[in-house]
Amino acid sequence: MGETHMAARWPAMMSRKTAIEYLDVGEAGFEREIAAGRLPPGTIFGGRPHWRKDALDRALAVLSGEVTTDHLARFEERRRGKAA
Repeated sequence: MGETHMAARWPAMMSRKTAIEYLDVGEAGFEREIAAGRLPPGTIFGGRPHWRKDALDRALAVLSGEVTTDHLARFEERRRGKAA
C-alpha cells in the first residue's frame, strides 16, 4: 500500500468507530482518554459525535512530547493574529 492510499483512508471527520480504529485503541480506552482530557471530545456532525483528524493528531503530538501545550498556544495565537 502506498502512502497516498493510507492518507486517503482517514477522513477529516471521523466517526467514533473510525477514530478508535485510527488510534488503534479499544472503546473503553478511547473513552478513558477523552474523560482524562488527553483526547478531544467529539463534535456533533450529522447528528452524531465525530472527531477531527487534525485534532486527534495534535493530541497525539502532545502525548508523545513532540510538541508542548505551550507550543500549541503560541501557534494558535499567531494563527489568530494576536502575537506580533
